[in-house]
Amino acid sequence: MRAGGKRVESNSAQLIRELRERTKELRCVYAISKICENPDVSLEDVLQRIVELLPASWQYADLACARIALQGDDFRTRNFARTRYRQSARIFVCGRLSGVLEICYLCSPRCGKHALFLKAEQKLLDMVAERLGRIVELKNAERELKSAHERLRCLLRSVENARENERKRIAHELHDELGHALMALKIDLGLLRDECPGMTVILEKTRTMSASIDTTIRNLQRIAWELRPVLLEEFGLSAAISTLGEEFEERSGIRCLVRVRAESGEFNQDLSLVLYRIIQELLTNVARHAMATKVTISLEKNKGRSVLSVKDNGKGLDQETLLGKKTLGLLGIRERVHSCGGTLQIQGQPNRGTSAIITIPFSITGERK
Repeated sequence: MRAGGKRVESNSAQLIRELRERTKELRCVYAISKICENPDVSLEDVLQRIVELLPASWQYADLACARIALQGDDFRTRNFARTRYRQSARIFVCGRLSGVLEICYLCSPRCGKHALFLKAEQKLLDMVAERLGRIVELKNAERELKSAHERLRCLLRSVENARENERKRIAHELHDELGHALMALKIDLGLLRDECPGMTVILEKTRTMSASIDTTIRNLQRIAWELRPVLLEEFGLSAAISTLGEEFEERSGIRCLVRVRAESGEFNQDLSLVLYRIIQELLTNVARHAMATKVTISLEKNKGRSVLSVKDNGKGLDQETLLGKKTLGLLGIRERVHSCGGTLQIQGQPNRGTSAIITIPFSITGERK
């Protein structure tokens, strides 16, 4: 009985010891997972945190130290020293050997009948090394994706700059060339009318032609204004938005309320133009699709960011329409907002209207000349 009792006690102690070791290993795996869940932590910080938590998972934690050598970089615990009491695992990134993970004991522990390194510890080391390879692959992919997004943002900004410059050129030609030609034609018609005082048919025709020229000149001025909002450049965003709302209400018959809770001088030229173009596109969508009777434009400054809100009381948009392939106007707005580092939220409910909220930082700059 005594021998059997000793065996039971010995087996129980062994099981407790193994359970304690497995618990430490599970804690290590869990801690690594938590570290990797944070997308804002850099790869260097991830590797340093992992190397610092590894020694606590080994059976002689007070004597253990760790090191990760990966792609020319070295991460280690403060007490790291490479000794002959060492355990290691290779790290592969994209199938290529890229580094090594090491656990060392600073001196030989008094392990007695127990092994210096447990088989489970080698499995843990191999698992961590494999996980490190995947972490590096994911972080590299994230870096490439962010770089691609930044390049795309710069490209969109360049395209928008080129588009604005082309609009200015076209508006200039319309005003200076076509506008002057129409005015000269109107003057000639007036002279012709004066030369033919008794010819009723010719007089009536010249009056009709003169009226048609006046209408064309007004349309030309409107198109030139839409292409190049001179009022925006000369009097600021608040005045330009107010005028845009008045003209929209006059053309569409939809009541337009404008509320600007910020000074025009707070918006630089690039930000002002971006916001103005967005409002133009949103009002165009309201006139074409919303079947609304009222639209409200609100612009304010909030913690270094401009917050633009455009709401209507129309038929609303469902989620399928918002995500549809035919919403090219919304797609253009998204591209414009994202190229400035802003955010766009669009919400709509059937028969309850649609609201668009755009947030853009004040710090955006452009390359227009």
